[in-house]
Amino acid sequence: MNELEESFIKFICTKLANGKRKIELEILNDLIDDKDYIFPNDISQTNVFNIFTNKFPTGSGKNTFKDCIFIEDTKISKTFKTCLENDEFKSMVKEIIEYALDQYNKHFKNTYKDTNFVLYQKYTYEDACRLLNWQHNEVPLNIGGYKYDQTTKTFPVFINYDKANDIQDTIKYEDHFINESQLIAISKSGRTTSSDDVQNFLYAKDRGIEVHLFVRKNKDDKTSKEFYYLGNMQAEIEKTKQFMMPNTQKTAVEILWQLDTPVREDIYRYIVEE
Repeated sequence: MNELEESFIKFICTKLANGKRKIELEILNDLIDDKDYIFPNDISQTNVFNIFTNKFPTGSGKNTFKDCIFIEDTKISKTFKTCLENDEFKSMVKEIIEYALDQYNKHFKNTYKDTNFVLYQKYTYEDACRLLNWQHNEVPLNIGGYKYDQTTKTFPVFINYDKANDIQDTIKYEDHFINESQLIAISKSGRTTSSDDVQNFLYAKDRGIEVHLFVRKNKDDKTSKEFYYLGNMQAEIEKTKQFMMPNTQKTAVEILWQLDTPVREDIYRYIVEE
């Protein structure tokens, strides 16, 4: 295989072969069969289109697969079409799709409510941005615990449950579960109860915003950096408290969250126990 073919294979393997969503795999199958793909006329359209045209990545990630353009307009791109003329390449792509669809059917088919997520399955930051149908990926540094996406009205919250002792006081958040159904989480520092992000949390239901919870035990997972998906949650407005973060001049807001679905016992114990 030439360098471009290898790059396409690597893209499909690293981004799509885990089978966490079906639509990309169906589109790939259609492209191989040289069919025009009719994109769904909804919010996922831009997201999926951007994935196949390298418009989804941001920052340095944009260069990693800059030549992996699968689609031009709604047709297969000339570069991908040329690669498919190599029978070995074509057969390998088909094999990966087959494997990915098998993974989807085994692990990711039974999604939670009307989301693309499965309770207690693990997802990276990039998986979350993709499966929430965001138009562009966000680097973890820009998410910084949580980020609101205006277009999709989704608000994922990412929690590292065990905090390292040597982190700065301004980011030493005491997020913790009270029980399987309740979680106390702290806003970013420098926030008050009237800050935009806090207001979006508190009035999420009224504003049609979905808050999604992702938790991992700690950051020691150097390779996959995955979080357990724990479903939607709602803020208890009357239990919200603004406070001064210890050893700093910064305010923050403590929010009590009610999870829509209590955390499964084995996952809960794994996260909270020493």
